[in-house]
Amino acid sequence: MKNANLSFKGQIPFNEEFGDIYFNTDKPWLESEFVFASALDEIWQSKDSFIVAETGFGAGLNFFTLCKKFKNSFKKLHFVSIEKSPIKKEDLLKIYENLGIFKAYAKKLVSLYPPLISGIHRINFAPNITLDLCYGEADQILPELDFAADIWFLDGFAPSKNGSIWSEEVFKQIARLSRVGTIVRTYSCAKMVKDGLKNAGFLLSLKEGYARKRQMSSAVLEKKDENLKDAWFARCEPVASVKGKTALVIGAGVAGLATAGELAKNGFKVVIAEAKSEVATNGSGNHCGALMPLVTKPGVNLGRMHINAFLQAVRFYKANLPKSLIKFNGCIDYAFDDELVKRYASWQDQSAEDLFKFDESLKPYPGIFIKEAAYARPKEICKFLSSNFEILFNHEYESRAHLKNGKISVKFKNKKSLEADILVFCTGSKSSEIFRSYDMQISSVRGQVTHLKPVLKNTLPLSAKGYICPAVKGVQVIGATYARNEICDTPKDEDNAKNLSDVSEFFDATKATIIGSRVGYRSYSGDRFPIIGALHDEEFYKQNYKGLFWSKNKDNNPKASYEKNVFVNFAHGSRGLGTAILGANLITDLVLARPLCIERSLFFELHPARFLIRKLKKGLK
Repeated sequence: MKNANLSFKGQIPFNEEFGDIYFNTDKPWLESEFVFASALDEIWQSKDSFIVAETGFGAGLNFFTLCKKFKNSFKKLHFVSIEKSPIKKEDLLKIYENLGIFKAYAKKLVSLYPPLISGIHRINFAPNITLDLCYGEADQILPELDFAADIWFLDGFAPSKNGSIWSEEVFKQIARLSRVGTIVRTYSCAKMVKDGLKNAGFLLSLKEGYARKRQMSSAVLEKKDENLKDAWFARCEPVASVKGKTALVIGAGVAGLATAGELAKNGFKVVIAEAKSEVATNGSGNHCGALMPLVTKPGVNLGRMHINAFLQAVRFYKANLPKSLIKFNGCIDYAFDDELVKRYASWQDQSAEDLFKFDESLKPYPGIFIKEAAYARPKEICKFLSSNFEILFNHEYESRAHLKNGKISVKFKNKKSLEADILVFCTGSKSSEIFRSYDMQISSVRGQVTHLKPVLKNTLPLSAKGYICPAVKGVQVIGATYARNEICDTPKDEDNAKNLSDVSEFFDATKATIIGSRVGYRSYSGDRFPIIGALHDEEFYKQNYKGLFWSKNKDNNPKASYEKNVFVNFAHGSRGLGTAILGANLITDLVLARPLCIERSLFFELHPARFLIRKLKKGLK
């Protein structure tokens, strides 16, 4: 991705690629209010939460105009905007300096600006305002989005300058991402715009235009094509109303505490049940760990998911943790074989230098510097996050039942039980036992880290065959071993020896002093993606999709069925500091019918039913 090729004609911002201005300088915010924001007035009294979507973020003028409207309101705005060529930070600030308006908003946006990586970037702009800034071509990004907008702003460059953003396929996707009654507004009355809206199911009307423009287009979606492609991955039913609702989260590690925090922030009364006598007793309990994405070649789904999760996690930790618990110094991931060298070097042509920088001259191997990566204190993070919640310790999950009143009754092995409106499993390595009857391919993996007396003065995590964190409070952590389905709570000398061997490129291992070690268990999935989402009805899937071998390419399969209000967030492997935050946000998106915080193709890769669907598509049972 590249920044916009922008120049100024006097004070007017001009896009050189499309040969068009972003807006007039004669009070363009008044035009934004007249053409776009006024659509909100038509439905303002009907609801308390709004999804507004836009083609063409540009300089963010429409977004800022709505921010002003929501500034002193209890109502919520979720704004989803697509942008192919983001404006550089310095140009954005200059635009609003010239306009003399929204300067504080522009400065805040610049401070939160995501790196130039294609996909969805979620920005919590204000307590009641969320911005999903989606980088990419409209025709490529729209199929990756999932929501039902209340209003659409079509504000790309003029159809004569940028026809691709006004194509028939784009209008079809806009209709897919709408509900019957959704309002569309655009300044354009071009024939291709009017025809595109009509052919996609919208009822078009022409309204008086702004200033010297005679007319503008307004439309309402009249009918919608309900045929579902990938019906088995369709979203679950959201919770009708949050008011007075309770959520029970099983597990007090990073995933459980982050999920609890996101649900509580959105109005749920949350209780956490933990099997042990304290928080973070398993994979989340390390003294120190690294927050860094798995770097694959560009465009690989696993890597795309990890980048999305990493960026969400960076924003979450910066907003919620004291600086003493996490340091965003970056990290270096070394390419210790030729395949890794090729992989990391392939990022050089991706305009991704504000996230990754490959350096062939690093020692002991070439490496990639990951900006904003961090070393963190997982156990202390869990303690900090847990202070806001009621946590029931020594409550190990046993079973659940759905009651006639709509609640879920959960029974624990200590003979106690609890009722809740929604239930979320953040159960780490115990998930393979709890969901052993499901076709999920989960396994438990034993990992051992080694604690050293400080031996290397690194200020950021270094990762090669193993990793070494900076020393914290007199302890330097190296690790970690990987033993699938092995149970042994006692640290092993041979594992300490392996951990030392794996980082021996960084220091003389014979001079290291081992002062301790720790064993933890993580859950992994068969395809290395976490398992996140609504828990599917396994019997429904087996019955209704048994002919998927023949019907997988048809769009008339029945819509997916789920166990009502039950969700899972586990199988995070060794990078749970990142993907657990993605899980917390994604589950809350599903519960509240928010736009998804990750692309649909990646949502499918995370779906709890994906392993079963793959079998059914192959005709296996």
